[in-house]
Amino acid sequence: MANFKPRAQDLAYIRFSAPDLGLMEKFLHDFGMQTSAQQNDAGQSVLYGRGTDPIPFLHETVEGEAAFLGLGFLMQSREDLEAVAKMDGASPIETIPGPGGGDRVRFTDPQGYEIDAVFGRERAEEMPTHKRQEPLNTGDSRVRLREPVRLKRTSSHVKRLGHCVIYVADFRESEAWYKERFGLICSDEIRDDSRDRVIGAFMRCNCGNQPVDHHSLFPVESDQRGMQHAAFEVSDWDDLMLGHDHLAEKGYEHRWGIGKHELGSQVFDYWHDPFGNNLEHFTDGDLFDAEQPTETHGTEALRTVQWGPGV
Repeated sequence: MANFKPRAQDLAYIRFSAPDLGLMEKFLHDFGMQTSAQQNDAGQSVLYGRGTDPIPFLHETVEGEAAFLGLGFLMQSREDLEAVAKMDGASPIETIPGPGGGDRVRFTDPQGYEIDAVFGRERAEEMPTHKRQEPLNTGDSRVRLREPVRLKRTSSHVKRLGHCVIYVADFRESEAWYKERFGLICSDEIRDDSRDRVIGAFMRCNCGNQPVDHHSLFPVESDQRGMQHAAFEVSDWDDLMLGHDHLAEKGYEHRWGIGKHELGSQVFDYWHDPFGNNLEHFTDGDLFDAEQPTETHGTEALRTVQWGPGV
């Protein structure tokens, strides 16, 4: 169909390179993922991290110099994958070499990031996750009776990859590129009045009347290049707090949090992995369907928290 516009339904995975996969594996375990490894066609070792949701992998690291490589988007259908394969710069449809297989179309975006369109991965076995302590007593609803809360001190339980923030040279160029290939729509735009233009936007997938994350991708103009951060959803506030204590006890570098964002409403906690990548645990984020209108905010909204420490 000539007017068919492809759409993504979620992020699939994020890709890095690092010189020490053993060190990355230890961090991923402490951050709340399970790992597996294999060799790629070039003979390099590749480390895969997965969460508790039935997704075969959501974090990939290839052996090499420390760097952010790119992202994969999960397309809504085979038709969507075939449509992007006909676009400028698309690779032929090829098999994904990692766990779960499936097919992908590879692109290089305007910044040189490797961006994949993905479909047909096999579902992995769902893994045990943090057991939520329900019901929850509040000041107005005292419903948990004779049932004490006893939490096990452990790492968080990462469920899935939620979103990624990337640095770009020209926001409008990147916005158009991602909208054309993945059908993303803007939840909140960020306007820099000193430069009299929009410099970034929280962009979500368009799944019609199905609610999705407030944003899957946030391209923002910067003199820097690479990834600003990637965010991984955990089960709930208890799971996030337990993970915070676990990472602190293991001696990792804390970046920001714990707090509650203004835009997106997530409860957040940011950490550095051993190679300087900024990774977030989050829970309790906003969910929008396609009818939610776009709003515009000043740059101060990026630093605004509803509670918790400022930037």
